[in-house]
Amino acid sequence: METGARAGGAEGGAGRNKGWELLLRLTEALCALGCVEDAQGRAQFAAMLADQLQRPVDLRGVKLREDVVALVRAALSVPGGEHVLVGVVRILEGSPAGDELDRLLAPVASPAAGADILAGPLTPAEEAEARALLARGDLPARCLRDDLADELNGLDLPPGLSPEQLLAHVLEWNTQPDGLPPAVLLLDRAARLALTRSHRLALSDWVDEWVQRASLVGELKERRSARSETPSDPDVPRCLLVAVEPARDGSGEVVVRSWLNTTQGRWDPQPAEPDITTLENLGGAVESALRQGARLWTVPREPDAGERLQQPPYVEFVLPYDLLNHDVAGLSYQIGDGRPLPLGLKYGVHLRSLERMRTDDAVVLQQWRERWFALRRHGVTVHGWSGPDGTRLDAWQTTLAGESSRTAVVLDAPADLAALAALKAAIAEGVGLAVWDRRGVFDDERREVVTAVFASVQTSAQIPLAIHRLRASAVLHAGGPGRFLGRHIGFLWDDPTRVVDLHPDEPDIAS
Repeated sequence: METGARAGGAEGGAGRNKGWELLLRLTEALCALGCVEDAQGRAQFAAMLADQLQRPVDLRGVKLREDVVALVRAALSVPGGEHVLVGVVRILEGSPAGDELDRLLAPVASPAAGADILAGPLTPAEEAEARALLARGDLPARCLRDDLADELNGLDLPPGLSPEQLLAHVLEWNTQPDGLPPAVLLLDRAARLALTRSHRLALSDWVDEWVQRASLVGELKERRSARSETPSDPDVPRCLLVAVEPARDGSGEVVVRSWLNTTQGRWDPQPAEPDITTLENLGGAVESALRQGARLWTVPREPDAGERLQQPPYVEFVLPYDLLNHDVAGLSYQIGDGRPLPLGLKYGVHLRSLERMRTDDAVVLQQWRERWFALRRHGVTVHGWSGPDGTRLDAWQTTLAGESSRTAVVLDAPADLAALAALKAAIAEGVGLAVWDRRGVFDDERREVVTAVFASVQTSAQIPLAIHRLRASAVLHAGGPGRFLGRHIGFLWDDPTRVVDLHPDEPDIAS
């Protein structure tokens, strides 16, 4: 399949030159008209043009020439659209101006000659589908713009554009040297940023189908592979992620799904086969997965490598609300013929919310990201909860919702219904860091220990290591001051940038 700038030799070059000459002539003429002098006038022009073309026309409303180019391109992307453009000028500026614009069309190529080039590599139907997909869910516009700029080798893109406006901006650009159009690359990048699984799949399916039709599957695969070679993030750990979900059929069984991320610095978790066990035997399932992880995590230690390589592997449990107070850090594992030891002695053990990782609620997901990025940028600001707050949960959540700078909660054990409601509210509001004493009421003395732990780190990324040390110290120094809290601390560390697919395509094995 030939697409856009890939099609044509000498004839394509001649058509392209004539097309750009027409674009230039019409742009110069329109910029001189009074009906487009201000942003309001250009918006009126765009609305009338869009109505006649029966397709959206997006303007930034900042620079005159930039908006006029968008108007002309929109008209030239539709067969006969240049005459529609003339008609709008006649209405808004008068017949003399329209006649003058009409005379500019004669010396250049016929409408069809320029339209094929200026319409870009997407057909009108594909363009309409792409627009609809981008508008289907919330996308972080600034991240999308930055990602696309990286994809196009640092090409400068206008700031402040919505995803649909960004598509309109790149729609008619020439394909890249590998044949992939910027518009298609935009949707591929959008798929990586989509907040919901359904939106993510719809975008990626559209891209996969487009490259299949264009015989560019290999080129897209190379692009995606190159992205995975981007500089690593030292805060991404070696990690075993364990999702535990009760069958809830009276059997007492739980479905265990696990993923291994074997390389520190890059999040690429690989799924293992699901397992069915009981909550009492969960430790055995985790131990089996850890044995596989130990083989894959073994890497040579570099001399004087520093603190970064000393970070222990994490074991993160993705749990439903009613299991968040389960003592997963106390699960035992055994090495060789030695006696079983608590999981938290060797590994950083964290809790994550199954309901939040599974949700497709765009508001919940967006708040989760925003609150997490605030934690990374500004550190820990605690929103506390204690027993007396149980009578005023609404006020507690309202305060949390209104103060996005609150990045952590310290509360009583969620085994208590009021404290569990508070934890659910915190998760709904996007909080990714929560600490509690699993035994029940979190008294002031133990809260001070947590405050000291938070204060002891230089960056929020060091909090998991600090909690791990607190737990390990409680096992190694049974008489130490932090022994009780270290043994019983509950620690939610729920990073929205490190997720897995909890919507398996195959039927649930528990059903």
